[in-house]
Amino acid sequence: MKLSPLFTIVIANYNHGKFIEEAILSVINQSYKNYELIIIDGGSTDNSVEVIKKYENKISWWVSEKDSGQSEAFNKGFKRATGQFLFWLNADDILLPNSLKEADNVISKNKEVEWVSANTVFFDVNGIVIKCTNGPSWSNFLFKNAPITVYGPTTIFSKKIFDEVGGFDESLRFGMDTDLWFRFKKLGHQFVKSQTYFWGFRIHKDSKTSHAFEDKQSDEFYKESKRIRDKNNVIYTRKGVYLQKIYKIFNGNYLKSLIDTKRNKGKSITNLKFHK
Repeated sequence: MKLSPLFTIVIANYNHGKFIEEAILSVINQSYKNYELIIIDGGSTDNSVEVIKKYENKISWWVSEKDSGQSEAFNKGFKRATGQFLFWLNADDILLPNSLKEADNVISKNKEVEWVSANTVFFDVNGIVIKCTNGPSWSNFLFKNAPITVYGPTTIFSKKIFDEVGGFDESLRFGMDTDLWFRFKKLGHQFVKSQTYFWGFRIHKDSKTSHAFEDKQSDEFYKESKRIRDKNNVIYTRKGVYLQKIYKIFNGNYLKSLIDTKRNKGKSITNLKFHK
């Protein structure tokens, strides 16, 4: 009898043929092998399918067909999932070395865990590290009137709670992950924090969400963010956001981010090793 894998990883792609091979390799080169990889391609017209076929003996299932966007692609992939825990990877990003092993360590030490969050490294189109970001551990007080500071593919969650909330809202284009966190929280779920880094986020002009980290966000992104807060009855307050920033200062999150950025800025993302 074939045992189910611990992790299911879904890569969603549309015309990122110049990046997707790096994303695939960042998964299949993990030292930890108890996972399945699913790729959902939205009917790419570049060389994406050619790249996917190159590695199809390492892929549990893949498809290339038109869809409405990332949210539908993720739902489609996770419906096929047989793993106990799920997470996704954007086709232009990478999973950092040994992240799956670290995730397994966290889950093994926290038997009741349903949701794990880690940290993010931002890098440019040439693979050079720009900055490291370190988020706080869970706090009901901290996340009451301020954002749940979690970046998408740093986060691993059980299939149980994903199915419990009904998956991604397919009407959302930018903040489907934020909406998912709010719905997890609404049902009483809290993440367990890993202090290391799982996700390498590539910032480039063709990235759908790169602008979200700029000082001025697009009107479309802003309107969707407001719709997500309204939908989940969430109200950010200046006091809440301010207190969260203070917490990150005294908790050492900003300091650790600064130290890790200074240590790694300018290096190649492929040379980073945050866990053994």
